[in-house]
Amino acid sequence: MLLKAVQAMLMQTDGKRIYLPPAWPEDWDVDFKLHVPYRTVVEGRLRQGKITRLEITPSSRRSDIVIGPENHEYKPPR
Repeated sequence: MLLKAVQAMLMQTDGKRIYLPPAWPEDWDVDFKLHVPYRTVVEGRLRQGKITRLEITPSSRRSDIVIGPENHEYKPPR
């Protein structure tokens, strides 16, 4: 049960959309690897409330990612 609760804090899905991190406290840093519907794996790093690394397998699912409360698409750091 605890693992499901932590995963729900990091990621939620609605159809093909993948919402990250819907309920993760900004002051908790985390590295994660989550298995998502449609044979998808989402790996990332969250630091000070911001996603600093994100890998989506398969990469064709990248357009389904929605980040944060503003619901803006992920843009990799430069």
